[in-house]
Amino acid sequence: MTPESDPNNIVDLESDTQGFESCQVDDVSPSSSCPKRRNQKPSDIPPPKKRGTTNVLADSVAKMASSLEHFINSTTQKLDPTEVYNEVIAIPDLSPNEQLKACSWFIENEKQFLMLKTIPTERKKGMVLMFISPKA
Repeated sequence: MTPESDPNNIVDLESDTQGFESCQVDDVSPSSSCPKRRNQKPSDIPPPKKRGTTNVLADSVAKMASSLEHFINSTTQKLDPTEVYNEVIAIPDLSPNEQLKACSWFIENEKQFLMLKTIPTERKKGMVLMFISPKA
């Protein structure tokens, strides 16, 4: 429901000069009291200054990527092959092939290698054979 227009409520925009009757369009002197409009080419107008806002999404993604990379590096550190080899060859009664398979397997499985280092020597051969034997 729109209200009906009042015929007395009309603004004549053509005759309204808003008090600038004496202003000339060409009068752009510093002492002129008329509003001024510069005649500039669009290429002469400098672009608006950009605020130094950071891109929050890009920063968040960068932090997440850095955090993930740090996590992967800290959880996938490979063991020193020399340390693994020295531990495995100290196990009695392993054949050279079993020693190489065990070294290869323990280098890739750090937690099991740490377990191998903590168990008694007489149980190490059984543990090694359990891990390197073909699955039935």
